[in-house]
Amino acid sequence: MSPRIEKFIIERLAGVPLDDIQGSEERKADYVCLRGLLAIEIKSLEDDGSERIDNLLEELRSKPDWPIFLGSAPMQSFIDNTHDPETVGQQVMERVGRGILNPLKKANRQLKAHAKAFPRKSQVRVLILVNEDHEIYDPETVAYVLWHAVRSKRGGKPSFSGVDGVIYFTERHATVIEDKVTFPITLVEGPSVYTDQWKSDVLSIIQHRWGLWSSGHYFEAGDHPPDYTTIDHIPESAPRHERWRTEYKRNPYLAELSKADLRDRFDEVTLVTSLMFLKNTPLELSQDEKTLWIRRFGDLTEEMGRQAIPITDFDYDPQRAYAAANRLGLPSGVVEFIEGLRAS
Repeated sequence: MSPRIEKFIIERLAGVPLDDIQGSEERKADYVCLRGLLAIEIKSLEDDGSERIDNLLEELRSKPDWPIFLGSAPMQSFIDNTHDPETVGQQVMERVGRGILNPLKKANRQLKAHAKAFPRKSQVRVLILVNEDHEIYDPETVAYVLWHAVRSKRGGKPSFSGVDGVIYFTERHATVIEDKVTFPITLVEGPSVYTDQWKSDVLSIIQHRWGLWSSGHYFEAGDHPPDYTTIDHIPESAPRHERWRTEYKRNPYLAELSKADLRDRFDEVTLVTSLMFLKNTPLELSQDEKTLWIRRFGDLTEEMGRQAIPITDFDYDPQRAYAAANRLGLPSGVVEFIEGLRAS
């Protein structure tokens, strides 16, 4: 995205690249815009945070309250099922936040240096933060980290006094508004905006002009932004189970089911799939039927992850297995066969 953003700054904000007038050893802001009123520093989120998150997850998995899901599940589903979700959530946020705070710290130094090198009475200093391709940096997480960061203090003074606002761009996350794929432009204002309200207008100008320049449309989210979905990279060819997972994300037909209804589906799927690969069972299925049940199992585990339902919530119960067999119209000997295997 960075080259497009740079083109936008030059074309729509009358941006002048400061590299043309300052050496790399004295780098300050990247651009001055609107006749010096606006100073912009661009930073990319290059660190995906995977190593930090993996280290934390290795530690958390050793704890007895760490939930178990079948298949994949969003991180929030794991957090919600721990004994202390608030603390665990803060730990995860801290690890993710490091990748956001590091470019913020660098930009703060550069924008403060710019203010000294190019002093003027009225100036808005902005960090444009760009997510090139990392799923972990969703708009909600980035906004949360930045909001708390720009309001933090050190020695009684703002920690990031060089930054009046941060605008976050990502095209790895999107939603659909009025039948159009819509990307978020997240604005986090610094404390200086509350004393100089006009700065908020300048920051809003950047958002609106970007929307009109990049797509011809701009939607104001207000205080209730929509939920954004991660855009998956879909290869030209993929294993069957990955194609099924992508198709379910596009059409999550189980999403409206209650937990009780999902439990019924789970009982039915596990009853059938537990017999599929055994010989001499009272249930015979064709290869196409087996494929269908395997796909149903994958869709179900995907939805359980989405709804934060760990596998321990659906422990095996013989009475529920009998009920599942009756709903499916299976022979009465199916459950007895499974019970015999469990007893042997």
